[in-house]
Amino acid sequence: MSVKIQEGFALFSKRMDAKVYIESDDEVIDNMESQRILEIKKERDERKRKLLFDNLDLIMRHRDEILKTPRYARVDAHYALRGGGAYIGPISMQRTFYAAGFPVTLHITLGSLLGIWGTAAYKVDCSCGNTAYIRSFGGSPLSGMSVAGAICPHCKNEIHGIRSRSFGEYVRPVQNALGSEEAAVSQAFTSGVSGKVCERCSLEKMISELKMREFQDMQ
Repeated sequence: MSVKIQEGFALFSKRMDAKVYIESDDEVIDNMESQRILEIKKERDERKRKLLFDNLDLIMRHRDEILKTPRYARVDAHYALRGGGAYIGPISMQRTFYAAGFPVTLHITLGSLLGIWGTAAYKVDCSCGNTAYIRSFGGSPLSGMSVAGAICPHCKNEIHGIRSRSFGEYVRPVQNALGSEEAAVSQAFTSGVSGKVCERCSLEKMISELKMREFQDMQ
């Protein structure tokens, strides 16, 4: 929170002579860098979101394999699902809590996302005869009314104006997924395995590996 400073001209002149500034050049640079980092992160999330949905057919074909492969299931996918409600604002796809005194921030993982898409509320019939999946929703926690949008991994059709479910039906699976993630991390801290190095995998690498596997299977 910024602090408003009131001072007379004499005090202002003395402060300038002493080169004591309300916001130093270093602070200005740091603020600019922080803002740029946020902008880059937003751009990166948008790129990953597009990549995920462009390859959603590939991901759904390998759903079982992804869920059985920890390095795939743990891929960060918080950017894929968007939701918000009247009076409460955006629904966070991440959660910060303390484990053994340390702050831990969890995100919706690809495994959790596939679990969410496995619920009835997040599926809708597409005109092509296949299943489309909810990727954005909004509504009111008071009235329960909602509107959502979905995409079909098979024909890439985007479906808008879905109003057949309640707002809570969209929120609960997200909260349950984050709750499961938190429980797993808490258990890891309790059992003393939190310090073990786990192999990490990016969305980009996973997609590349899955495409290569399909190509090799065609040979």
